[in-house]
Amino acid sequence: MTDAFGVCAMDNRDFSRLIERFALSAEGYRKVRKGVQKRIVRHMAVLGCPSVAAYLERLDGDTKLHNEARRLMDVSISRFFRDGPLWRTLEEEILLSLIADHPGVVRVWSAGCALGQEVYSFMILWATLSGKTAAMPPLELWATDINPDYLERAIAGVYPAGALARVPAEARARFFQPVGKARFRVVDSLREGIRWRIHDLAVDAPPARHFHVIFLRNNLLTYYRDEIVEAALPAIAESLVPGGYLVIGRKESLPDFLKGFHTHTAVPCLYHKQGSGISS
Repeated sequence: MTDAFGVCAMDNRDFSRLIERFALSAEGYRKVRKGVQKRIVRHMAVLGCPSVAAYLERLDGDTKLHNEARRLMDVSISRFFRDGPLWRTLEEEILLSLIADHPGVVRVWSAGCALGQEVYSFMILWATLSGKTAAMPPLELWATDINPDYLERAIAGVYPAGALARVPAEARARFFQPVGKARFRVVDSLREGIRWRIHDLAVDAPPARHFHVIFLRNNLLTYYRDEIVEAALPAIAESLVPGGYLVIGRKESLPDFLKGFHTHTAVPCLYHKQGSGISS
């Protein structure tokens, strides 16, 4: 639809049609719909589509445009060390146990890594533990997202000063360098060895097997419909070793159909997979 001036516009019914087209969850977009809607309307204008019906028809005939539209539906809301109790538990309990039990390698997957804050938060934590622990195993860290633009920005590792508010002062001084006015870049040593990949959680198999920690925060369980979650989540869970840990969003919960996981008593978004954890 267009407004009185012939400019592309979109109402709630139109947005629902987009949600339906990409098999996404309307509830997940409840608080972020306006921002996503503005991006889509701009895309419609660039393509010269006066209505959502015309836009969807255009997407049907062009895989590249379809993928661009899907990426515009992405929501990137993340912060360094988001949810402090989780990161304290990882540092003081979980990672120390994994380091002791898996001297060969520790594998971590940040699934839906967005702009990279979660990835670098983990790298900071790992580097900090490296200075306190005599024998550290090699770290294999996979960072994936469906949006190549997000990955490009994550790889660059440049953030505004405000984004570093929850990074401890010592870590800010050690792991970030000023680049221009009120912007900081993570140091090269923190970026070494990260395996960045384009990956669609809804359709792609996990990028590797035998992960010891998987971060699956505020993406699949929030923005996808139940049937997509039911199809994708078991494969993700299977790629986690017995005894491994699955981290989801603070306001998310694992669906009942996924068995064999127990939540941490102090950090409800941290789940432990049943088993001995002897895989490496």
